[in-house]
Amino acid sequence: MTLEAQDLCRCLRGRDLLRGISLTVAPGEVLGLIGPNGSGKSTLLRLLVGLVRPDRGRILLDGQPMAAMPQRQIAKQIALVAQSAETSDRISVRDAVALGRTPWLDALSPWSAQDDAHVAHALRRVDLGHLADRDWSTLSGGERQRAHIARALAQDPRILLLDEPTNHLDIRHQLTILDLVASLGVSVVIALHDLNQAMRCDRLAVLQDGRLQALGPPADVLDPALLQRVFGVRASALVDAQDGSRVMRFLPS
Repeated sequence: MTLEAQDLCRCLRGRDLLRGISLTVAPGEVLGLIGPNGSGKSTLLRLLVGLVRPDRGRILLDGQPMAAMPQRQIAKQIALVAQSAETSDRISVRDAVALGRTPWLDALSPWSAQDDAHVAHALRRVDLGHLADRDWSTLSGGERQRAHIARALAQDPRILLLDEPTNHLDIRHQLTILDLVASLGVSVVIALHDLNQAMRCDRLAVLQDGRLQALGPPADVLDPALLQRVFGVRASALVDAQDGSRVMRFLPS
């Protein structure tokens, strides 16, 4: 399933949040969104999942205009893990993750054993199966983040959008989540702050002040000139002696 943005623009109180964004997410691709704070990454993700409408341009889902699709149909195909999605309700971790099955339920398709299986599988994939019966309010910030990702996985999407999913996670769980994302076999758009983590993506889209500055493979995009211009840092590439991978080192400009 392809997801295509064509000339997307979004304004708020006379200010351009996004302007002229065009890109296509290929089936099975992991596309990373990078850029300074306020560059438009979260706004773009909200547009791509249909939570807000563009002021100009359109989004195509497998070649069909998303604006003409019911929200339930979109939710069966695309799941979003937002930066913050909290609740004050007393709810178990299992029940929170089960909310991901909502698009698939109706009077003709009530909750079934298959839905239970989706929820259990999603909890295992983010290493939360042992906390399924815990009260949501007792979870740490990192555990809640993994539960949000499990909820999205329980939705069984073909396209997964994640807004800085490694925030609040310790380094082991950061790497576990990134490995999981890469193994899903679905299209993924993931906003990241850590540029070394972003190098694991198939392609990177660089945003600055709501405009697309570069789009391509990480090795091509993350060059010193762009990093200086967009992020205001001096960067140099190092080679990890253990596996030969490229690692970026950053210094203030």
